[in-house]
Amino acid sequence: MRRLLTLGLSLSLVALAAAGCGSDLTDLETGPSGTVTETFAGTLNPAGGTTHVFVVSGRGPVSATLTAVGDDNTRVVGLALGNWNNNACQLSVANDNAYISLPLTATVSAAGSLCARVYDTKGVPDPTAYSLEVIHP
Repeated sequence: MRRLLTLGLSLSLVALAAAGCGSDLTDLETGPSGTVTETFAGTLNPAGGTTHVFVVSGRGPVSATLTAVGDDNTRVVGLALGNWNNNACQLSVANDNAYISLPLTATVSAAGSLCARVYDTKGVPDPTAYSLEVIHP
């Protein structure tokens, strides 16, 4: 069943091919409202990107928020949400100027596999650690 992500913020749509897939799941917590909070961590390389796949149980809002980027948390990177097709992340909504604490939101119309992608847009000068929080049904 195909899921539909709709834009929750006025952001540019991006059609990027997924360059890699990561499954660095570091935390999973079920909230009282039936939402799930997942925390992913990784390292972003210059001109690179990392994709994290997660499964939603039904329709509802999805948000992705960077919680750390680099040593001083001031680096700007790209952040996107999309549908996972078992091979790549088909991006539906993206922000090429993402920074910590700015959520990227969308709505999913059915259960299935989604993805969050963190990518370099501003010329990350060296490998940069990041963490990402995704909240979904």
